[in-house]
Amino acid sequence: MLKIGDKIKSLRKAQDITQEKLAAYLNISYQAVSKWEKGTALPDITLVPQIANFFGVSADELLCMKEVKETEDLKEYEKIYRENNRLGKMLDNIVLSREVLAKYPRNYQWMLNLSYPLIQYNDTEEHIKYSLEHGFVEEAISICERILEDCTTDSIRHSAIQILCYSYKDVGKQDLALKLANEMPGMCLSKEHLLSHIYIGEEQIKQCQNLLLSMIDSSAGIIGMLVSNELMGKDLTGFQKIELIEIANSLYKLVLNKDENILFYNCRLHRNYCLLARLWCKNGDTEKAMENLLLAEKTATNYDACNSLTEQKYNSLLANRCTFNPKTVGRNWEGTQTGMLLNFLQGKVFDCLRETDDFKQLVVRLNNMQ
Repeated sequence: MLKIGDKIKSLRKAQDITQEKLAAYLNISYQAVSKWEKGTALPDITLVPQIANFFGVSADELLCMKEVKETEDLKEYEKIYRENNRLGKMLDNIVLSREVLAKYPRNYQWMLNLSYPLIQYNDTEEHIKYSLEHGFVEEAISICERILEDCTTDSIRHSAIQILCYSYKDVGKQDLALKLANEMPGMCLSKEHLLSHIYIGEEQIKQCQNLLLSMIDSSAGIIGMLVSNELMGKDLTGFQKIELIEIANSLYKLVLNKDENILFYNCRLHRNYCLLARLWCKNGDTEKAMENLLLAEKTATNYDACNSLTEQKYNSLLANRCTFNPKTVGRNWEGTQTGMLLNFLQGKVFDCLRETDDFKQLVVRLNNMQ
């Protein structure tokens, strides 16, 4: 009932009806209608059927019961989506999002919710093959192009542009990706940067620390991109690649030196330790390779232990106002981090270690964790 005034005003304007005309039909004063729309009074309950009939809507719609039900419905779907995301159930979220959009076809947030797993289902060779066979990237592009055509909410449009910038390049449309990217604001105009200057006191400290965490993560991620064979990697020696990945790790360790049990820390370092182990194998140093595999085991084990926790507080001096909630973290695979490490060890690059006692014991420990 609290929104009925807004609903009456919306219906009246949509049908080009004056307050006076509605009042005359209901045998009341137009001042009464004005009070409803201003929210200073509510219509008598006996008038609800008449008002609904006048506008040709149901009483539930007039009373905003439809909106309430839809909101509750979507909240339940969102809860399922977040849990699927935490568990790496990408295909389940694709199915769920399509189900929601069948009921609410112009819900732009759920159009994004469908687009993200469509472009992120690429963590393994099997995923990539399945994605190509089912045209996942093309579907995400089509959805996001529709969002840009129809949606006026900036935050949703920006997310759609992000997806398109990543995806256009994969389908040979780099020119379109460049056009969209060049129309976006620069890094210093981002919400995170602006808020770090607007807030005061504790809020400003927290915002600056969150911005720092985001920047070191971005910087370390960019180092990883540069090391890849598609970029600088093709011109680097194996030892140079190792040097750069270790620099990336040092960024996390310097800022988060007291947070070895934080899921975020372990997720990022685990990825890099796996890469370092592979690089050391290629460079013929099995001792260094094994050393990094053991560090990968440690971070994977910590990750799995943290993944079921609630909000975690950072302890490091440069992040001690920040928190991290594992429940909000998504991943692209099902199963555990130790399970992913076990799968990673199947690679031929580790044949040089396969018969060593340390490697065999590592495999046994990882199998026992599954």
